[in-house]
Amino acid sequence: MTENESGSQPAEPEAAAAAAAPPKTDTPPAKPKPPARVLPSQEEIAGWVAGDDLPSLENLFNLLSTKLFDAKVMQIRKEELLPQHWQVISKLEPPPDEEFDRLGVVKRLRKSAPSAEVGEERVEALRIAWQELRGKHPSLWNASDLFSAMRRIIDKKREVSIHALLSAVRDVWRNLGLPQGQEQLEVLWACLAFIRDKTRK
Repeated sequence: MTENESGSQPAEPEAAAAAAAPPKTDTPPAKPKPPARVLPSQEEIAGWVAGDDLPSLENLFNLLSTKLFDAKVMQIRKEELLPQHWQVISKLEPPPDEEFDRLGVVKRLRKSAPSAEVGEERVEALRIAWQELRGKHPSLWNASDLFSAMRRIIDKKREVSIHALLSAVRDVWRNLGLPQGQEQLEVLWACLAFIRDKTRK
């Protein structure tokens, strides 16, 4: 008796493939974990204070909400590295940008940068912080001013490279040639070292 006579039919190719396929599940594939943040070492932070470039410095602050930022600053205050109050900002609006571009510290910042591109990035980061501080002269800033500006930038989700901003302020203070600049640079160094010590990957 032949196959056709017995009534059995050869399996359809589609049916055979479906039978061989693994059963479908509703569970999506696991997402790959993001790579661990590269955090700067204390030695690298010290080198940055002396003038080195250190892009990983931004990893101490990236992905922060104002709540997390405030928690970091509160820890700094408890260590008495910063005053116990934020700087008061009295003006509602910053001055025109033309006023910023005329500042001597801005011109020196452009000249002292390792390249024109880096100089413009740092100047623009400083400009946004200057706007948030309502036009306070950068040579008069202290570490509390810097952190106040950073908080406002994070709160408003403004597009700023924190590394460029920190480096710009560092260079302003290094170029002042006044005790205040060196003092504030040392305060910032202590704050960054403390934050690094408390930050995990």
